[in-house]
Amino acid sequence: MSLPFTKKGSATLALALAATTVFCTNQVLAEQFESVSEAKEQLDTLVVVGETTNTVITSDELDKFQAHDLSDIFRHVPSVSVGGSLGIAQKVYIRGLEDTQLNVSVDGAQQVGTSFHHTGRVSIDPELLKKVEVQAGAGEATSGFGAIGGSIRFTTKDAEDLLAPGEQFGAMIKGSVFTNETNRASATVYGKLSDNFGFLASYVDTKNHDFEDGHGDKAQSTASEQDLGFLKFTSRFGDHHELRVSYEERNEDGDFAQRPNWPVASWSPEYPIDTKRETVTLNHKYLFSDFVNIETTLYHTELNSL
Repeated sequence: MSLPFTKKGSATLALALAATTVFCTNQVLAEQFESVSEAKEQLDTLVVVGETTNTVITSDELDKFQAHDLSDIFRHVPSVSVGGSLGIAQKVYIRGLEDTQLNVSVDGAQQVGTSFHHTGRVSIDPELLKKVEVQAGAGEATSGFGAIGGSIRFTTKDAEDLLAPGEQFGAMIKGSVFTNETNRASATVYGKLSDNFGFLASYVDTKNHDFEDGHGDKAQSTASEQDLGFLKFTSRFGDHHELRVSYEERNEDGDFAQRPNWPVASWSPEYPIDTKRETVTLNHKYLFSDFVNIETTLYHTELNSL
């Protein structure tokens, strides 16, 4: 038998060989496994698990890299970026959407107020954070109203989170010095007045001097003073009730540019700015069973920028 050596003949021969190879392969597999069920048993199981876009930052992680501001908090979260080198000007972005398009809450109290549009509206001190939950992108009903780009939920610590097993009272004093002209000091007392009642009180003072840029030059109007007062009471009563009441006052003042996210210029002169945020929060949880878990949050937040 002879085959014509033409392009068409070569193509016909290639197709015939391919068909023969496939047939032989299938025949070999069929001979190796007597049945489809046996073939399934012989093959390794491959499990594909799709992870959500949620991220949880714990207090241990914040302590490890000495979180100082919002930028440090989200340092290892790729979906979150923080713009602005000053605390007063820092804004949070999730996948490019700023915090005005996000649902941001502290112990359930939503941070919806805004001041001058060049000033950040999210201010939090990492010192007392228990965890930070980030949900990147819209889609979860539990993210709440206004979570077009996602949500960020800050949860503060209770006295029980700081007490070692068997302890009733404790205190903590910290001092930090940062290489780029920043000093930080904090004092915290906490305890349990009974098995079902605890308290936590803390004061944090941070002084930021004019920092230096990459050339070693002082950056004008970057000095500020921040202080935080925090008080929280926790109570468990009955068999299924938990109650948390907290008060937070955070202040930041200094001589900044009129648009603090820009350097001082003729169109953005320097003048003193004082920001103050007060938040009162009441959280109640009723955990009756695995199917009945009701959480209620009442809060009042006031933000002023003078």
